[in-house]
Amino acid sequence: MPLVDVVIPNYCYGRYLPQSVQSIVRQQVEDIRILIVDNASTDDSVEVAKELAMRDERITVVAREKNLGLHASCNEGVDWARSKYFVILCADDLLVEGCFHRALSVLEREPDVSFACGAELVWHEDRPFPVVENSAVEDWRFLSMESFALERSLPSKVLFGGGAALMRTSDLKRVGHFRSEISYSEDLEMFLRLSLGRRAAVTKAIHGIRRVHGANLSAIFWQDFKRDMIEKKLTFDSFFSHEAAGVSGVEQLRRNVYRNLGKRAYWSGLSHIARGQRAAGFALLRFAAELSPSLVYVPPVDYLVHLPNPLSHIRSRLAEAWSRH
Repeated sequence: MPLVDVVIPNYCYGRYLPQSVQSIVRQQVEDIRILIVDNASTDDSVEVAKELAMRDERITVVAREKNLGLHASCNEGVDWARSKYFVILCADDLLVEGCFHRALSVLEREPDVSFACGAELVWHEDRPFPVVENSAVEDWRFLSMESFALERSLPSKVLFGGGAALMRTSDLKRVGHFRSEISYSEDLEMFLRLSLGRRAAVTKAIHGIRRVHGANLSAIFWQDFKRDMIEKKLTFDSFFSHEAAGVSGVEQLRRNVYRNLGKRAYWSGLSHIARGQRAAGFALLRFAAELSPSLVYVPPVDYLVHLPNPLSHIRSRLAEAWSRH
């Protein structure tokens, strides 16, 4: 049985495919398979993918005549997978050298861990390529489903790198396909399912590089914080209403997660208002109250400790508000 299967869903990212594939190959894990699923691209993606496959027999290409969407590509990869471990890497993103060995070490050592994930670095492609130094980072943390859900509902000092997560294929087959109704945080929803009754392993070491290039599929959510929050709530709704529905204490967990999301919406709303975006700001404050009504009466000051630099954040918001008067 091969050790690692990697599926690369692609649509019109032919210019990025060689670098993405190279980041997989340089992991120096020989027992590996790569499946490129092209969703009826209108650029030269198929030609690029087939050329890559000609050079490396471990690469297989599926070229669709009709675009069936990202979920169909990921689910085709789930059906195709037969290795011990599985990765989904978007065609415009990259893996950091050594991330497979780091994740494999913990998965092989801890059989009740369903996936191992590192941090992600954001790279704007018009800037110099980042230098990643992970040699001093060895800080695996093991999270239950409850701990994982709560962490993912709050901001983190480290960007969670879902695109560089190594998943145990047997667990992936057990929990089933990605849900097409989850249009944005489908990776989070899958990780929640994988962590149910199992453990997640998370490290601050950087495992992936998220390329920002102006045509990212998630760009619309990055620009609309309320929509981003709504999609995250829908993701948690799906999990709590399906797989976790009968889990002891799930309703309290749901309330805690919603309150965390409400805290994020609350402070983002104030930030929008301070920058003069009053309509968007008050919409976020209303959404925060819907998520957790007590936020109307008690400002969530405790949320600030979760920000990377809370004092700097407060000073920036005050300066923005002051500059408008």
